[in-house]
Amino acid sequence: MKKNVSLVILIGLLLSCAPKKEVSEAPTDIYPYDLKIAVDKGTMTLSWKTHGDGLKSGYNIYISREPLVEKYPGRNLPSSVRPFNPVNYPGDTNPDDSVTYFTAEYLEDGVKYYVSVRVNYTDRTLSRPSNEVVAVCGARSEFNLAFRYRSENDGYSFFKDEPVRADAVDNDIYFYAKDGVDYLASPSRLDGFLRKNRFRVLSLKGVFDFVKDKVNGSNVTPDEDRVEIKKGDWVLVETVENTHALLQVLDFIGDGEEREVKLFLAFSPLKDEILF
Repeated sequence: MKKNVSLVILIGLLLSCAPKKEVSEAPTDIYPYDLKIAVDKGTMTLSWKTHGDGLKSGYNIYISREPLVEKYPGRNLPSSVRPFNPVNYPGDTNPDDSVTYFTAEYLEDGVKYYVSVRVNYTDRTLSRPSNEVVAVCGARSEFNLAFRYRSENDGYSFFKDEPVRADAVDNDIYFYAKDGVDYLASPSRLDGFLRKNRFRVLSLKGVFDFVKDKVNGSNVTPDEDRVEIKKGDWVLVETVENTHALLQVLDFIGDGEEREVKLFLAFSPLKDEILF
C-alpha cells in the first residue's frame, strides 16, 4: 500500500513541474476581409466580413491619403498612424448578417483615399489589416434631363450635383432627339464659349459596381462631343478639367420636344485619373 501511495505522489510532483500551456485571450486568427466601399459626396460607407470567432472589442478604420497596408502588412502600426474613428468601433447593430458597416463623413471630394480595417483584440493589440481599397468621394445621383431649351432643367452641373440651364456656364451636358435618335452632347455644341466635354459610349453592360471596376485605372479616352444613346447604355464623360463622370441611361419619358432622359450619375472630381 505504501508503494502505491509513493507512486501517486511522484506522478503528482512530475505533473506539477511540467510546463503550463498558456491560453491567449486575444486570438490572432480573427481579422477583417472583403472590404468594399460605396461613396457619395463627402462620405464613404464601408462594408466588410470578419474571419474567425473569438474575443474582440471592435475595429479600427484607417482612411489615409497614403497607402498603409503594403507598408504595414503585419499587426504592428507606429503610434503616428491614427485610426479615422477616435474611439473603438464595436460594430454595427446587426451582427447576424455576417457583414459589418461603417459610414465615414466629412471627407473631401476629389481626394484619393486608401482605406483599410483592423480588428481590436481585447488585449488592445491589433489584427493584420483587411484588403486596402482606394476610393474617391463624389456625387451619386439620379436625375431627369429635359429636351434642350424646353425646361429650366435641361442641363446638369456634375460638380454642383444639381440641374442648371443648358446654356449656363457651369453646365456639363444636354439632351436632344432627332429623327428618332436620342443624343447626349457637350454644351460647346450650343455655344463655343461653353464647356467642352467629351463623351464615349462604353461597350460594358451591367450594374454600376461591375462597370466601375472595369473602367477604374483604365486609359479609356472619351473623344466625341455628342453620342447616340439607348436605354441601358453606360457613357463615360471627360470634363474640360480632366475629371470624369459615369452615366447610365435609365429610361426615356415622352416624345418629341417633351421627351426627357432619366440618368444615373457617378462623378469623380479626381483630376487626370479615372477612379470612381
